[in-house]
Amino acid sequence: MYQDIIYEETGKVATITLNRPAKMNALSDQMRSEIRQVVAHLQRSNEIQIVILTGAGKAFCAGGDINVMKANIDKQIPYEDRLMAYRRDVVEMVQTIKSIPQLLIAKLNGATFGAGCSLALLCDIRIAASHVKFGLPFAKRGLIPDWGASYYLPRVIGYAKAIELSVSGRTFSAQEAKAINLIDYEVPELELDEFISAYINKVLMSSPFAIRIIKKNMEASWHQSLETALEQEASLQSSCYLSDDHREGVESFIDKRQPEFNGK
Repeated sequence: MYQDIIYEETGKVATITLNRPAKMNALSDQMRSEIRQVVAHLQRSNEIQIVILTGAGKAFCAGGDINVMKANIDKQIPYEDRLMAYRRDVVEMVQTIKSIPQLLIAKLNGATFGAGCSLALLCDIRIAASHVKFGLPFAKRGLIPDWGASYYLPRVIGYAKAIELSVSGRTFSAQEAKAINLIDYEVPELELDEFISAYINKVLMSSPFAIRIIKKNMEASWHQSLETALEQEASLQSSCYLSDDHREGVESFIDKRQPEFNGK
């Protein structure tokens, strides 16, 4: 069904695998088109609660395709045309990925560079194998961090470290990524699948209704004053009080049993 990604559903979990292993899963127009299709499906799905984003082969994503960059330079594309293409290929794609309503987990199985690192930042939770290398070599190509990195990177790891990694473009380890909070968990390579499976099982014990609201509310809070955030919190929590999942969460606790949420 797809060419540059693999999409699979197992129960309540969907997996999107970037599938250009010979190119270290460098981003392509085809890949972007297919991701758009998958996200449209996820937005309609009431069954899927968790989405895993990972890469085929030895890389998560190496970022942009250098050969495509060279071809575009040779074409001498005018500024206005480049701007329109960027808005379509990057700006809209970032907004598309951030519109995924389910919990989005980055399974970083290999090299995570450039826009691949930016792509990981768009995920809600990042779990990396201990051998994974990271880097933001944009400046070495005469570019700036993109795919939302200029927004998310300083907010996630702090301004000073974001600047340092961006201007040096140096490669760094999963251990350093964990130390600066770029990733949430650093796991031995052979234990990555087992760790993520166990983590998913923990999340699936929580209300999918609450998880979607948590994700939406915390994302919005980055742009809000405390007063606005508290008012939105009040509105959303009042909706939660009236949900089936809240009733089930309370009753299952009293009954000393596992909850059976319906996501409503």
